[in-house]
Amino acid sequence: MNKHIALACISSALLCGCANSFLKPAEGSERVLLLNPTQVANCKSLGKISVTVVTQVGIYTRETNAVEANLLQLGQNNAIELGGDSLVKDLTPEFGKQVFAVYKCKR
Repeated sequence: MNKHIALACISSALLCGCANSFLKPAEGSERVLLLNPTQVANCKSLGKISVTVVTQVGIYTRETNAVEANLLQLGQNNAIELGGDSLVKDLTPEFGKQVFAVYKCKR
């Protein structure tokens, strides 16, 4: 029984550490900026996207910073697909979920 608990704990710890490595940046996503609403007043709206990431691995809850970094990366990846270069946080329905407004700004 103790061996099974130890194996489960080790597996969960490894998965938590590797969770960030599964998300790869899309080419050009590093140029997509997170802005506030006043900064996109003169930009073209391309719509909204909703992204979701894993917040719990086994019995462990992922750190807030890691979850938010993954949400932003997914938002940037999706913005590239839509031809956007800017994001604005729209809604945060719950931990691990984020809605972004996507914009194309001439910069």
